[in-house]
Amino acid sequence: MHRRRLGSELRRLRETAGRTHREVAAHLDCSQGKISQIELGRVPVRTSDVRLMAEFYGATDDELTSLVDLAQDSKQRGWWQQFPSTAQRPGLQTYLGLETSAKAVSCYGADPLPELLQTAEYSQALLNTDAHIHGPDELTERLTVIATRQQRLLGEHPLELWAVLDESALRRAVGGPGVMRQQLEHLVLLGYRRNVTIQVLPFQVGGHPLMGDRIAVFSFPDDADPQVVHLGDSANSRFLDKAADTADYLKAFEQVCGLALNPKDSSAFISAIADEIPT
Repeated sequence: MHRRRLGSELRRLRETAGRTHREVAAHLDCSQGKISQIELGRVPVRTSDVRLMAEFYGATDDELTSLVDLAQDSKQRGWWQQFPSTAQRPGLQTYLGLETSAKAVSCYGADPLPELLQTAEYSQALLNTDAHIHGPDELTERLTVIATRQQRLLGEHPLELWAVLDESALRRAVGGPGVMRQQLEHLVLLGYRRNVTIQVLPFQVGGHPLMGDRIAVFSFPDDADPQVVHLGDSANSRFLDKAADTADYLKAFEQVCGLALNPKDSSAFISAIADEIPT
């Protein structure tokens, strides 16, 4: 998030100054591609380069100080980088960085259930079927990362989560009847939290604007940071942050919310499915 904000500010200053990527690249003695990547927040940037760029754009002393602070903050390591297999997956690192910085996440997808809502037993049963996990150490790491992420739902300033669950995710008995019944009961309890909203999109709705998609929308405390739409799962990622790219997905999510059961009816729907599971 710090890199994205820094890049956005540098792009704004460059455009205000009327400078091109070619001119900035020549000033820094680097490629135009590097300038583009910096402005997109996709690569780290040295404090010295930030100073050169800001001075080239005619930034004020206050703007320069703010940019340098952002550059320094952007070098902080994320909590997830202590985990070897997680640190080796760039898409997942970006996803976790956005989730950690967000004040709210809205999501929709068919099965499996979102990781923020999973019980430990459900997560383990699901990961046991993942052919990309090599050995018990990696399994333990993945479970620890999920549990750490779920801590964002707790505390004095918890993450706001709005999840629209496809009925298919509620009916696929991951881990067997006992694990699935416990998972469904967990969803009902989560729905009572003030920061968690759960809706169910039942089969009877039929077609809808997000069929075939799995999305998460990240919203941030600073209004200057645009919402980011993530497509795919946390390991197979595409990130959109330009208004022209996100508008259709934001509208589609709003439409799906309108088609889904309200939270109270969703809770009753989930409980009914749990009651159908044989003991």
